[in-house]
Amino acid sequence: MRLKRLILLCLALLFAAGGYAQRTKEALEAEIKSLQKEIETANKLLKETSKSKEVTLNQVSLMDKKIKDRQKLINAYNEQIKGLERNIKKGERNIKQLNGELKTLQSEYSKMVVFANRNKDRYNQLEFLFSSEDFNQAFQRRRYIQQFAEARKTKMEQIAKTQKKVSGEVDSYKKNMEEQTRLLNEEQAQQEVLKKEKAELNAQVTALKKKEGSIQQNIKDKQAQAKKFQKEIDKIIAEEIKKANEKNAKAGNTGKAGKSGMALTPKEKALSTSFSANKGKFPWPVERGVVSSTFGKHQSAVSDKVFITNNGIDIATSENARARAIFDGEVVSVVKPSASNMAVIIRHGDYFTVYSQMDEVLVKKGDQVKTKQDIGKVHTDRTEGKTELHFELRQGTECLNPTGWLAR
Repeated sequence: MRLKRLILLCLALLFAAGGYAQRTKEALEAEIKSLQKEIETANKLLKETSKSKEVTLNQVSLMDKKIKDRQKLINAYNEQIKGLERNIKKGERNIKQLNGELKTLQSEYSKMVVFANRNKDRYNQLEFLFSSEDFNQAFQRRRYIQQFAEARKTKMEQIAKTQKKVSGEVDSYKKNMEEQTRLLNEEQAQQEVLKKEKAELNAQVTALKKKEGSIQQNIKDKQAQAKKFQKEIDKIIAEEIKKANEKNAKAGNTGKAGKSGMALTPKEKALSTSFSANKGKFPWPVERGVVSSTFGKHQSAVSDKVFITNNGIDIATSENARARAIFDGEVVSVVKPSASNMAVIIRHGDYFTVYSQMDEVLVKKGDQVKTKQDIGKVHTDRTEGKTELHFELRQGTECLNPTGWLAR
């Protein structure tokens, strides 16, 4: 009995998972548009960086990102094609069923017409009524004539309605078939492009492998700088938390600190709640760009011996791009980790956003900033031929993955 229950539970979970995996047509179309936009941006950035004859790590990163986006695009097309296949099969079943119903209705109506024609002389309506033995029989005969007429009318309406349904199903079926053909052609074209891009990436990686030693050292140096910068950010945020808690205690508030360990005033709490409520809707910290390095620990695109740990995301963008605040807040610090790198930390209640790798800053400590307000100019590395903003999101001292917070 327990085994039977377990099997039923597993089947239920499988069906639930299958239902969850099927996304709506609108959701898939939105993802396809977003991916197409990202690929277009990556192509523009690659065109800008390819001015240098020598292959760079930045080019490899952009190409790698573009290939991953194109694979996602192909997957989205395949998901749409499978959805259309289901609709086409369903349409075929519906057409077959409706044609069967239509055939039955037409047969029934045909029998009614034959019956009426055979008996039109014998059952002339007036003679049929006047030949009644009494009023009650005449009433019943009149009722029968009305019911027969109504039955014919109803049957005709049912036939017309079913014919309309069949016509609608056939039109829908044809549209689905046309859409499926278009998507199959598009998916095939994307596969061809993907094959070429993979070959190009392999060639770039091979070229970079020749100077793997210097690349490894360069990555290690950057990681050491990043680690030092992280300690500085941690220190600034810890100080902000301490100041907020001391201010709260001085004001005589006994309320407990939230998840971040940071005591908030009612105004700060409202800002923090508003920030949290906008998850997945925030504008990007640059007007246009692609994620060139994702959150967390991952392997270098060139060397399998080097792993990169990223507390935020890196966004490749165009030269002279401006960094912008993703939400209302207060500038709590402007720091300069290196000669070519300036950073801005903005507080949004108990959330903090960090914008670094800028060579010019347009705000100062204590400034109140608004959503999409320019806060600095993103630094361009002439050696690598890249313009890249480093962006972090934290709740208190906890690092969060910004990708899920930014709008697609």
